[in-house]
Amino acid sequence: MQPFSRRRFITGACATTVAVAAAACSGDDSGGDEPASASNTPGTPAATLAETTIPVTTLAVPDTDLTADPFTLGVASGDPDSTGVVLWTRLAPDPLNGGGMAASAADVLWEVSADDTFTEIAVSGIATAVADEGHSLHVIATLAAGEWFYRFRVGPYTSAVGRTLVAPPPERSVEEVRFAAASCQKYSNGHYAAHRDIAEQRPDLVVFLGDYIYESAGADGADPADRVHLGPEPTDIVTYRNRYALYKTDPQLQAAHAVCPWLVIWDDHEVDNNYAGDISQDGDDPAAFRARRFAAYKAWWEHQPVRLDPPADASPDGGGEYRIYRGLTWGDLMQVALLDGRQYRDDQACGDLALNLAPACAEAADPERTMLGDTQEAWLLDTLRTSAATWNVVANQVVLADARLNGAVLNYDQWDGYPAARSRLLHALAKSAIDNLVVLTGDIHLAAVAELHDGDPVTGTPVGVEFVTTSISSSGLVGDAFTEVLKSFPELIDAELAHRGYVLHTVTHDQWSAEYRIVADVADPDSAVTTFSTYEVQAGSSRVST
Repeated sequence: MQPFSRRRFITGACATTVAVAAAACSGDDSGGDEPASASNTPGTPAATLAETTIPVTTLAVPDTDLTADPFTLGVASGDPDSTGVVLWTRLAPDPLNGGGMAASAADVLWEVSADDTFTEIAVSGIATAVADEGHSLHVIATLAAGEWFYRFRVGPYTSAVGRTLVAPPPERSVEEVRFAAASCQKYSNGHYAAHRDIAEQRPDLVVFLGDYIYESAGADGADPADRVHLGPEPTDIVTYRNRYALYKTDPQLQAAHAVCPWLVIWDDHEVDNNYAGDISQDGDDPAAFRARRFAAYKAWWEHQPVRLDPPADASPDGGGEYRIYRGLTWGDLMQVALLDGRQYRDDQACGDLALNLAPACAEAADPERTMLGDTQEAWLLDTLRTSAATWNVVANQVVLADARLNGAVLNYDQWDGYPAARSRLLHALAKSAIDNLVVLTGDIHLAAVAELHDGDPVTGTPVGVEFVTTSISSSGLVGDAFTEVLKSFPELIDAELAHRGYVLHTVTHDQWSAEYRIVADVADPDSAVTTFSTYEVQAGSSRVST
């Protein structure tokens, strides 16, 4: 993981990294804390919780002058490593109007326990939420590997309870990991039954591949009565905060965050559709767009449980790099490389045409064009080459497989529009003989499975497999009538274009299993979620079977 400053967080804490049986911070019958307003269980929306009495802790709950619940956006955890995990919340008693907090800082008690009753507190501390960071909290809880439960408290208010996991150390043998891969959750296109299903599945992790919010204005959804994008397209920190708050008030999204830690990367809609570096979709002045991008990056950090410092560039144009690409290991089973496919890429070639059947223009073939940038590309290759894990995973935004049609690029925003960069990457992976490579992809609002090759998509050297997840709610971009066309592409094994959903992955040392979960009706928050198909890859192979 990228280094993370602890300067903001712990002002008084009791902590341990041993099993909770030896917890030094457990309460007894002393003290007189305020009773909580709710007893919260992981994945349960705050509105459905029953009242109970909170057990005693050795740290006093900070006082507050708030007159409304500040935990309206739920809780989350993320970026676990073998020493601990990031715990997140944001104080927002009036979430859709800037948060509703005063400009002053607010102290919050955070607590971690081995069970959701919090009878014994394993780790606790006081964290300070400040206005410049949207009154968000990113607490690094130092813990032993395994399952933990956490919550936040201030005055009479107690957050929902979250369940999290700390990663096994790289040298530890791990039999299995289950995780969900998801992306593209446009609020105004439908409800989040897929997130409800993720919470019910209780995976070990969620890997979110981008498009957490959408920047568009207005209502264009299946159920506009209650799924409307409020306000104009966001361009500054206040409007981006309000857009994140709108999404995070959804109880099904809150449930998915509360059930396990997330690994989050961004794609384009967290800033602006199809942006590339400092080039906007509409050709805005680069300096003005860099300022907008900086505000978007800062709001992203404020609302995600990431082990990163906030963007620090305070220059007038906000033009500094904000590195989010990073890695995670899960014991000896899985190495994950989380990429940034937006900040370092060249602008889309050929005017960023879509679904155009003409041969690609010469610009697309320029060997100097890049998707990841030289530094990130080198980091990725080094991460994979030095991995000791059984499976090597690349969490990537846009489709890597060759989906050109008779030489025509149907989507210049994905790797097809950067063929030299793709060839360079796949050749380096093949030359390095990276074992058991799996690429996870979102963005395109359809489900697909591909086998990747170095060179010709039929006769080239097999490199790995790619699992493309459809969207959580965002409307399909390619009609279902084109299903057989996509399945005819040499590298694509299967495709499903009609439904929204996610992929539930189960990984052992011998086999990778990808279960494609689809939503029957995205307009219904209570929709059934079923399995479309399950695909398997045996360790040592780059072939997919069903």
